[in-house]
Amino acid sequence: MLRRFFLYLIGVGFGIIVSILFFGDRDIEFSYLPNARTLKHLRGQVFQFSEKALCQLNCINMTEISFEQIFYETDLDIDFAGSDVGGECRTYLIEVAGHKFSKFNIDDCDSISTLLNIDVTDCLCL
Repeated sequence: MLRRFFLYLIGVGFGIIVSILFFGDRDIEFSYLPNARTLKHLRGQVFQFSEKALCQLNCINMTEISFEQIFYETDLDIDFAGSDVGGECRTYLIEVAGHKFSKFNIDDCDSISTLLNIDVTDCLCL
């Protein structure tokens, strides 16, 4: 019995080593949860800004490129309860931590993600 267990462990160890050699350097992304799946979908589309969002970015001294860097590279959380996902075009409320703003809205329509507005309090943009 002890011999079988020892041979089993050798086989498992050999299988792990072979798997690491074949699959070790692949960039595998786990996006099966709703938050990750939705972010992957939004990030894979053409990205544009509304006039109000551009005004708000100007108000907080950010450029379009710096916002896109936050959008593509930061860990974001989608508030599905605050989002409007019923309809042809979906509007998502996305939360971000540690930046000049805490929330923003993105419209997902066809193959375009549009930044609608940013949650800033000291800006008067219409």
